[in-house]
Amino acid sequence: MNARRSPIILLALGASAVLLSGCATGGDAGFCGPLIDDTQTSAAAFSPLIPGMNTEGDVTARLALMEKVEPTPELADDLETWKGYLTVASESITDDVTTMITAYDDDVKAAGEALFDYYTGTCMR
Repeated sequence: MNARRSPIILLALGASAVLLSGCATGGDAGFCGPLIDDTQTSAAAFSPLIPGMNTEGDVTARLALMEKVEPTPELADDLETWKGYLTVASESITDDVTTMITAYDDDVKAAGEALFDYYTGTCMR
């Protein structure tokens, strides 16, 4: 009887490993993997930065996380737009907050929303 249970247990353990890796629902591991590995940073990764609330360290952490993310073909432009925003923010958050605020334009907002929707709709399933 134990011989019959062993394959079932191994199958269940294998399925658990796939679920934990972020690949079980068809999510793109290259996009989802880094975000799932760093849930603290990814929780706010696609939110606009707020002067006085976010620090240079926050921006640096988000930008480093975005460098690890591999975009899906449909999100490539959005990811580049978002990384551009984070780059401007990293250069201006301490010295020129106005530049950081104006960098968050409609294109950046749309890119952040698209990335967030994919993250919550695909990676977090």
